[in-house]
Amino acid sequence: MGKSIEEKHREMLVGDPEYAQAFAGMEEEFQLARELIRARIKSGLTQKQLAEKMGTTQSSVARLESGSSLPSLRSLKRYAYATGSKMRIYLES
Repeated sequence: MGKSIEEKHREMLVGDPEYAQAFAGMEEEFQLARELIRARIKSGLTQKQLAEKMGTTQSSVARLESGSSLPSLRSLKRYAYATGSKMRIYLES
């Protein structure tokens, strides 16, 4: 079987400086996407089921989870509520 996406990603971070720089610039977006997906999976919902609970479309949920755009706080609150999660925002120094 081939390499997982995570394995390929780790290799590219080490071996491709342009990729590593581009990823570093989007690290927070990808972290948010991972947290959203983790919350949905923990809640046992599919993207379609979550979309129905949020009153939106499956494609909107997919966009939220892709890390390619920054969702509004309102969207994040709706996502958290629909997954039974609590949204927390904090800054680290």
